[in-house]
Parts: sequence; structure tokens; C-alpha cells
Amino acid sequence: MKTWGLVSLALSLLLGLSSVPAHAQDSWTRYRYIAHGMGQIDGVDISNSREAFITNYERGFRVFEADLILTTDDQLVARHDWSDYLTKKLRQPLASEKMIDSPMSLEQFKARLILNRYHPMDVSELLSLLKDYPEAYLITDTKETDSRLVEKQFRLLVNAAKSVDPDLLNRIVPELYTPEMIRQVRSIYPFPSFLFSLYLSSLSHDEVLKEVRTLGVQALAMPFERAEAGWISSLKAAGAVVYTHTVNEPKEWERLRDMGVHGVYTDQSAPIGRKTAVSLPLSDMLTRYETEPTDGSQSPTLMPIPQQQNAPWMTWLLDKMKDWLQSGRSSA
Repeated sequence: MKTWGLVSLALSLLLGLSSVPAHAQDSWTRYRYIAHGMGQIDGVDISNSREAFITNYERGFRVFEADLILTTDDQLVARHDWSDYLTKKLRQPLASEKMIDSPMSLEQFKARLILNRYHPMDVSELLSLLKDYPEAYLITDTKETDSRLVEKQFRLLVNAAKSVDPDLLNRIVPELYTPEMIRQVRSIYPFPSFLFSLYLSSLSHDEVLKEVRTLGVQALAMPFERAEAGWISSLKAAGAVVYTHTVNEPKEWERLRDMGVHGVYTDQSAPIGRKTAVSLPLSDMLTRYETEPTDGSQSPTLMPIPQQQNAPWMTWLLDKMKDWLQSGRSSA
């Protein structure tokens, strides 16, 4: 009886490991958390710095949102905006003492360290960093809907990616704000995935749902204030998952998750929430458990399933089944 019990347990484990959502197998949407503006570093959000990416990657994030805007000389850089408020927040000298919220040239942008020690990135540097981290995905928040600026920004982005490594285009997820922008960007480059982002949209629920079906939208982003359970259920039925922004409180995330929200943008220095099984891109494709601190004060504690060198996960599981069976016979 013990032997059959062990066999049953092993089969249950196997089935449990196999029963993951379809989107969890091959898409960035298997991840629930998006690091907003590369995530916090030294308690500061939206730095869009190189070090923020690296720090938050090491803390468990795999999807990163970068703000991308143009300099005065039409170069694409990772920065949220040109406001004096942000410049002071990042402890940088202003671009101009005479003009309020003055944009910078590429030279000025590159010369100003963030928080006196972290490095700003132009689009080529950002994509080179992405290349160094092949498990990461990049969501682009370009903020513009004017067709001329959209054309300029996405031509620069696509050309930079092709220059660094064309395969990077498969891990770039444009955040797009209108149906017209979705069609325009698709004509520039057919990105495998995109986010229909509603923070600049005045479309009604029914209008959004219609565009989701018409355009084949698979993921949406919206301010958490717009999230409603019935609407989210309709969007899910139409084939789209919903991310909300920006969420830093575990109780708020729990409320949204209960409503049907799939994931969140967050500033936290580590993924927020409670202990939960999350898919991380392991070589053996097994889920491992990640203890997520609710206060963002510590890095996640990872407890990986044991791995064998140069052995696939199925071999590992079958070996364990053999051990259990042998144990059952010896105890019978």
C-alpha cells in the first residue's frame, strides 16, 4: 500500500508541475510583477538607471518598464520626463537655470549621474544591458501619441535593437496608448507582443473591449482606479490579461488580484505580496518558491527545487520516483 501511495504522490507532483496556464509557457505575461521605471534603488523610484535594473533583477524581477523620451538632439534615452522636480529628485544639476523644465541634450543627459553615482542610459546602452540578461523583458513607455513623434521614437528603438542584436526585438513589449498607435507601430515593426495601455485613453469600457477583440490585444495596462471586476472578467474572456499601476501596498494588490487583475507595476525594491509560487525562468523550467517581503525591506528568499547538473527536470523527477518506489519495497 505504501508503494502505491508513493506512486500516487509522484504522479500528483508531476501533474501539478504540468498544470500551469498556457501563457506561462512562452510569454512575458507569466510574470506578475513589472518593475516600474526599473524599480526602486536607494528608496528612489523611476530612476531608469542601469544599476536599478541590475539590483531589481537580482531581487527577482524579470519584466522591466523603461520610460523612453527624446533629447533636444532627437536621441532616445531612458528617463521619465524633463521636469525640474525629477531632476532634483535624482540629485542632478538642472539643464537650465533660466528655463523651467528644460529638456537636455544627449551630452547633458549622459554627463549627469543619478543620485550622484548611478548611470543614465541611452537606448543603445539600455538594449545592450537587456542583451546581457537574456531572461529579462523590456516594456517601453514612450508617452507620446503624436504620430510624428511615435514614428521617430520607434524607428530609433527598432534600429538600435537591430544594431545591438535583432533577437532583442522578441523581448521588447511596446506600451501603446491608442488603437491608431497600435496600428502605426505594427507597421514600423511587428513586435510579438504589446501592451494596450489606458492611462492616456478616454475610451469607454465597451470601446476598449471592442478594440481588444479587433486588434487581438493580449495584455492591457491601466491605473488601478479604473479596475472593475466585471470589466476585467470581460477582458479576460476576450483573451486579455490586465496589469494595473502603480501598486506598492500588499493589501491593494490582494484586492486587485481578487478582482481578477493579473499583475501590477510596482516601485518596490522586491516583488510585493505574500509567499506564492511564481514562475522564474529556470533552465529546467520548474517553478520555485519565492518568499516576497511585504515591506520591501529585504530581498526575496528563494528555495529552488534541487537540480542535477546537465539533467532535465523530468530525469530528476523520475529518479526521485525510483527512490520512493525502492523505499516502499524495503519497508513493505
